[in-house]
Amino acid sequence: MNAHLSTPNAVVRDAGNRALRTLAQGLAVDVLAAVAVVLTTAVAAGIEWTSAYWVALALAVAKSVIVAIVAYVARLTLPPAQAPTTSARPGGAA
Repeated sequence: MNAHLSTPNAVVRDAGNRALRTLAQGLAVDVLAAVAVVLTTAVAAGIEWTSAYWVALALAVAKSVIVAIVAYVARLTLPPAQAPTTSARPGGAA
């Protein structure tokens, strides 16, 4: 049962995988937010892309990196309530 997560090496790989997925999801949200700001500045009169927007974008990306690091550490220290299965079907049937 869940032998693929029984070794410390497997847990580290799982934690890395989880951190990368979290980073990708966070960066996707950051990119969508940046696109929304760019579109707003292009459409609305009187709004310009300033250094404040770049700082906000940098902070959003930094937030995503920090959340990915937290996800990695959390997975290493707090195992999931139920170990992941290899099947996406309900009940774990292959």
